[in-house]
Amino acid sequence: MVVALALALALGAVVLLAGWPFFARRHARREVSPPPEETATSAAPERANTNATPPPPRSQPPSTSTPTIDEHVAADGLGFMPPHEGDARPPGPLHPHPITPSHQRLFAENRIAFALDDATDAKDLAAMKKLLDQYRRDFPEDQWQLQGGYAVIIECLEHPGAESRAAAERWLDENNGSTVKRSVLRNCIEPQQP
Repeated sequence: MVVALALALALGAVVLLAGWPFFARRHARREVSPPPEETATSAAPERANTNATPPPPRSQPPSTSTPTIDEHVAADGLGFMPPHEGDARPPGPLHPHPITPSHQRLFAENRIAFALDDATDAKDLAAMKKLLDQYRRDFPEDQWQLQGGYAVIIECLEHPGAESRAAAERWLDENNGSTVKRSVLRNCIEPQQP
């Protein structure tokens, strides 16, 4: 057994020694090439002129058409694809999809919902009431079940106690899919537990 192990180690050493020149030459070919020799034009480095104005930044080539007032342009100056397939496409590069009125409505709804959430975290009742009134006015369909949830939170913050807690528990049972559920739990149920 010991003899077989010694033979295997010796054979492995012979293979490594025999293969070493092959591997050394193979890796030698992968050397990084030296930098190109300097030419007459690049022999003397240019001195930086500190008084010179910097060159203007490279930007997109100017568009041949000027955007109209109602045309949507992103912050980077690029337009958007037209909302309908048959609409004329502006020249030049465009963002892949348009910002449609439904996008703008969703963005507005999100802004109010995020502001309501921030006001709830700050426990700013005046801001919460104002934002909830605006949300009710602008988004009466309330597809995300926010109106009732924030109304329950306002009630819990204004009048903490058994009644507001019971109202919050009822709302939680009836509105399982609402994104405000965590806020209701955090502001109405959890703070009142002993």
